[in-house]
Amino acid sequence: MGNKSTKQQRYDNASKTGVFALQDKSLSSFPSDALKIPNLRMLTIENCGLAKLPPDIVKTAETLQRLKLPRNKLKKLPDVIAALQNLQQIDLSQNGLEELPEPFFAGMTKLKEATFAQNLLTAFPASIAGATSLKVLDLSNNRLQSLPATLGNLPALEDLLVNNNALAALPPSLASLPRIKRINAEHNGIQKGGIPAGLLRDTPLEIIKLQGNPLGSVEGE
Repeated sequence: MGNKSTKQQRYDNASKTGVFALQDKSLSSFPSDALKIPNLRMLTIENCGLAKLPPDIVKTAETLQRLKLPRNKLKKLPDVIAALQNLQQIDLSQNGLEELPEPFFAGMTKLKEATFAQNLLTAFPASIAGATSLKVLDLSNNRLQSLPATLGNLPALEDLLVNNNALAALPPSLASLPRIKRINAEHNGIQKGGIPAGLLRDTPLEIIKLQGNPLGSVEGE
């Protein structure tokens, strides 16, 4: 009875605030009742053993602004996640993500912050170009061997974290970023010549971190 009362209270509060949050619980499946909350704008499930995100997540598309699912066991995401076009923040760090749906970011023009740190990603979707409001992109501690050229199409991007991956170079298209300020590319496999000269010369870049790469001196560093 007590557990049921606590659960009911959680949903009642979430219905009033538009915020649903679970942390450090053991879930056998996604709490489907969360998707019934009217005007749900923030959904947080952290460290709950969540292994699957249901396609019904699309029901939140018109209202959901923040999706935070860190420290779970997600390996894949449903393609319908691309329909969450009102998202401003997404945090999927510390899961077991091996890949992302290619159309993931196609219509996410309101997204400002995206965190995919500490997963198992070996590639990143070219559809990131659709996130035209994105300011912060954290891809650190994955297994990325390259970055999509479409990263250079992000007019608002200020912070790019790609440290602790397997990158041999940064894409030349980064030289087209008009607002980039900080890049952390430490501990990759970036070789000499792997840093675009235009990135250092033609952008407002203030800080680039390159420690732990096998490159020589970098012009403009």
